[in-house]
Amino acid sequence: MNYQEAIEVLFTKLPMFQRSGPAAYKVNLDGTRAVCDLLGNPENDLKFIHIAGTNGKGTVAHMLSAILQIAELKVGLFTSPHLIDFRERIRIDGEFISESAVVNFVESYQENWGEHSFFELTFGMALEYFKSKKVDIVVLETGMGGRIDSTNVIPTAEVCVVTNVGLDHQQFLGDTIREIAFEKAGILKNGVPVVLGKMRPQAQSVVLERAMKTSSDMFYGKEVPEGLNFDYSPFFEENAATAFETARVLNLNGWDLDPEQVVKAINNYRNISGQRGRAELIPSTSELGRLIVDCAHNYDGIKGLMSSLSGVLHIVFGAVGDKDPTKVLSLIPQGSKMYWCKADIVRAMDVNTLSDYGESVGLKGNSYNSVKEAVFAARTATANIPEAQAVVCGSVFVIGEVI
Repeated sequence: MNYQEAIEVLFTKLPMFQRSGPAAYKVNLDGTRAVCDLLGNPENDLKFIHIAGTNGKGTVAHMLSAILQIAELKVGLFTSPHLIDFRERIRIDGEFISESAVVNFVESYQENWGEHSFFELTFGMALEYFKSKKVDIVVLETGMGGRIDSTNVIPTAEVCVVTNVGLDHQQFLGDTIREIAFEKAGILKNGVPVVLGKMRPQAQSVVLERAMKTSSDMFYGKEVPEGLNFDYSPFFEENAATAFETARVLNLNGWDLDPEQVVKAINNYRNISGQRGRAELIPSTSELGRLIVDCAHNYDGIKGLMSSLSGVLHIVFGAVGDKDPTKVLSLIPQGSKMYWCKADIVRAMDVNTLSDYGESVGLKGNSYNSVKEAVFAARTATANIPEAQAVVCGSVFVIGEVI
């Protein structure tokens, strides 16, 4: 079996939420515990930073990976979803898991997979890989929610982090901020300190209530460290404050992270950790305008992205078909030129349907047969026009195709 064959098995033989939607969602941790048992429970031999949240958790995870890497620690990083290559999900010191490790895992365990999901087995693969490579610590991002997310089988953590809590995945996590916050707060563990990012008061009260039950000391990511080189990312400041506070809490618990080096790592976290697709800038050329690529797709994410932009916006937008995008689209400024597109996946929303949603909130534009055509049209239209800005947002699958 080669790598492409192994990936084909993972993507086609296992229920995968990103492609299959609700059919792949599990309502308990039994499957993940069975996977860990099959692998000899590698989670018991690793140290973790556990991160949940609606927006910001991926960026905070990459910032923390960069902070720990620059301190010369061997750092495992588990994130989701991937944009281009499956191996993005599992990294050590910014480097993807090897193709051979993926092949070996699939060959070794596929006969014992049973009814396990793609995410359960991917997480198991990460745990086994991190243990085999003897990492010093794992930065662990939840997939969805927290309380019954596969990552929550870990026995303990050095610190837990909860970032912004907003409305997303309501069909699984609940219809209100409090209900969703309850699921996110489910990652808190007995006696493990917790860092809270910026969040709504009703979400914070739920996390605080949970922290009292777990006897967890509470810390708040409010202090923006001096020396930051602020970029154009709408949430850079609050994510940096959360990561900085988490590093401070780690120091309180015996880790040795130089604050000056922490700031240096945050300033260069993209290059150190390898994060892409979050407020990523693709420079202009003589014929194409510059492009901002961002995975913003829910209410808070789109609101933050739009608030950070100015000028005449040319927006490439795609969505998945099982969500009503009306509220999100209503945040896009009137007068923006829309480039409706559809990612090359089964779950993608039809461009004509998406265009109708846009029309309902006063957004006008054109529909395109592919993401590539839409991006080319937007960048061509904004070339050499300083007041115009081409932006891609919406479905992470659109972002993946752009990159």
